Parts: sequence; C-alpha cells; structure tokens
Amino acid sequence: MTKIDDRVDEILAKHPSLTKPEAIKIVTEKNERKKKKRAEKAERENAKKLKNEASLLERP
Repeated sequence: MTKIDDRVDEILAKHPSLTKPEAIKIVTEKNERKKKKRAEKAERENAKKLKNEASLLERP
C-alpha cells in the first residue's frame, strides 16, 4: 500500500459515512495545500536570502 492509501483508510475508519472517492479527494486536497504552503515558504526564504546578499554587496 502507498502512503495515500494508508491515509484514505484512516479517514474511512474515522468517518465511515464517507465514500472512498471522497476520502481520496480530501487527502489530495490536503497534499496540494501542503505543497503550496511549502512553495510559498521557500519563496519567502529565497527572497530573504537575496535581500541579505544585496545588502552585503552594498556595504563599502
């Protein structure tokens, strides 16, 4: 089993009224949100790093 299958099974065990496609959708959406959040954090870190490098180059 893959990690997604395990997560889907956990959700189905907690919420038996859900169907498998609904549980898969929940897991997929959560993964997408996590990817987006990681990408935004990396972008902020890169911008911060570039700003710091630029300020170091400006010093005489």
